[in-house]
Amino acid sequence: MTTKDSIEEMRRLLQARLQEWHLREEQPQYRSKPVVAITEEPGCRGAAIAERLCAELDFHLYNWELVEQIAKDADVSTRLVSSLEEHPRSELEDWLTELEGDVNLTSQAYVGSLKKVLFAIAVHGNAVIMGRGSNFFLPPDKKIGLCFVAPLDLRIKNTMEELGLSENDARKHISNVEKKHQQLIKKYFHADIRDPIHYHLVVNTALVKPEVIVEMVKITHFAAWHDICH
Repeated sequence: MTTKDSIEEMRRLLQARLQEWHLREEQPQYRSKPVVAITEEPGCRGAAIAERLCAELDFHLYNWELVEQIAKDADVSTRLVSSLEEHPRSELEDWLTELEGDVNLTSQAYVGSLKKVLFAIAVHGNAVIMGRGSNFFLPPDKKIGLCFVAPLDLRIKNTMEELGLSENDARKHISNVEKKHQQLIKKYFHADIRDPIHYHLVVNTALVKPEVIVEMVKITHFAAWHDICH
């Protein structure tokens, strides 16, 4: 299958999901279950918790795969989309115009692609989405919004272990990632990623064990699904 065929196949899938949603929106018992959208401070080991959630709920995890889908939909390289996520458009304008072999991806096109993919996932349900602005793009009735936090010292320790960095480099890495995430959310969603009002649950992963977090999410998810259906 060619790249063009792959793009068209995904677009047809997205359109099918939209049509399915319109047909079923008046029948609450058929509405898709809310996805679980996760935002985390770097070093909280949220990926491991997300994987555990998927195993418990029989959900699918969208992480790097989501970036690839966006790239295919916009017909640009994965590298370009990933870079645009990490840096606001204003920082990339000169680089983008000089980049060879890629179609110029404007902020509007990026946000449009992201919205289509996230909405298709939300309509289908049964998913956990790590980052990608999902907590800020999806409406409240389509998600359970989680935010994982932890003390900086612990996050530095976790980052050192996960990435094999020195303490100083781990500290710099966390600072850089946090800055990029804050810029991304402010740029594209006009929101503060640190504001707890955006989430259903804000959990300190240093104080709450993963298995307890999973049970908390399962209870919250069931309650949200019950409210949607009634």
